[in-house]
Amino acid sequence: MKSRSTARDEPPIVGALSVLRRWLGFFRRAQQGAVAPKAGAGDVETSAEFLKTRQALAAFCRAFGYDVGKVTLSPQSKTFDYLGQSFTSEGQSFPDGRIEIYYDPDMSDARLGCCLAHELQHVRYFTVRDAYRAEEADGPLHRRFAKYAPELLATLRGVSNYSNEHWDAWKGGAPPKLFSFELEEGDSEPINETIAEVAKALYNWGPDVRINPLWRELHDAINEEYAALQE
Repeated sequence: MKSRSTARDEPPIVGALSVLRRWLGFFRRAQQGAVAPKAGAGDVETSAEFLKTRQALAAFCRAFGYDVGKVTLSPQSKTFDYLGQSFTSEGQSFPDGRIEIYYDPDMSDARLGCCLAHELQHVRYFTVRDAYRAEEADGPLHRRFAKYAPELLATLRGVSNYSNEHWDAWKGGAPPKLFSFELEEGDSEPINETIAEVAKALYNWGPDVRINPLWRELHDAINEEYAALQE
């Protein structure tokens, strides 16, 4: 559970690579997990390092083409219990498009970019999920995504140790369905988290990264539909 992926630090946006905790953004909903101020949080927010990180986060938002006003760098920390252990989250995303990144003085710009890439993909997924669930069963989104059957995705499993932990933790009576409320149905989010890990891998390693082609295809299809919904 405490395994980490290794990467090297580079300047923001230009192929940033770094060490990224496997457990970033596991529970994104505010009611799941304890959020508590760090000691001296007021002092943290006025520190030079915090302000520098906030500037870097804003630069990443602009590079990703995302509204800076929807992304917050919080001096708080968020912990959650999972499989009998306690973990610290690095980020949290919400269905309304808000994202919180929890400040860590040891977080490099490279790791910050990875974290934001992961969380932004959750936002895209939420947006397309809402549109999918709002249309008729024979609507265009249903037709496009019909090929990604639960049994197929369950056979593929994840693309990283972190996403495979979600497949291992799935408690639903049947394989998770694309755009279902996975967390409510099976206490885990295998599909949502796998797609977010695809986004992180593409950001971290670039377009030549070796990753399951069907998961990458699904990631790209979701992003295309997200872009269309923003028009």
